[in-house]
Amino acid sequence: IQDIREGEHISQIFLCKTKITATTKMGKNYYSLALQDKTGTLDGKVWDLNGGIGHFEPMDFIQVEGEVTTFSNSLQLNIKRIRRAREGEYDPRDYFPVSGKDIEAMYKELTGFVPQIKNEKMRQLVSSFFLEDPDFQKRFKEHSAAKSVHHGFIGGLLEHTLAVTKLCDYYCRQYPILNRDLLIPAAMFHDIGKLEEISDFPSNDYTDDGQLLGHIVIGCEIIGARIR
Repeated sequence: IQDIREGEHISQIFLCKTKITATTKMGKNYYSLALQDKTGTLDGKVWDLNGGIGHFEPMDFIQVEGEVTTFSNSLQLNIKRIRRAREGEYDPRDYFPVSGKDIEAMYKELTGFVPQIKNEKMRQLVSSFFLEDPDFQKRFKEHSAAKSVHHGFIGGLLEHTLAVTKLCDYYCRQYPILNRDLLIPAAMFHDIGKLEEISDFPSNDYTDDGQLLGHIVIGCEIIGARIR
């Protein structure tokens, strides 16, 4: 998407992030779509819903054909044909934003803080998540840290958590009076509630629990259950 230019004819597969049925001033229905790949999003419009437009739903991968135009200084795809993409025609990883940093290297650096925690019970608690829980590790590596505000990409939660943990490590080195055995685990745990607050890709949107409780409360519940 980031390489698309006005005037081009497009025939390729996108993730349909959103699909809205709207009505023109003349009373004619049309579709307004948000198309996505890992480089960005593109506004799509289907003005003629007759012939050539197959059935599809939001979060489907769709093959589209159309012309790139400009509306209000933004690119827009005027779509003439749509069909659902068939399995094997696309790689889902090409359609989700991903951290530009090495995810495994970041996780190794983050878990390197665990042996430095001197308090045995605190070290055991952190280890039970980050070193001994394969399901947690997989989700933590792949999750975003937000829908759109910051680190809204695969590996975003890990990248953000590592940055906060490294900052806290720096503060502890500069100010030895700080309780390092409390601050480092707190930094590593501070956003784990986002695993439940925000859904996995491709939707990467707020869940009901996320809307009603928020990641701070959810995180406290997750840690409390593990402590018990």
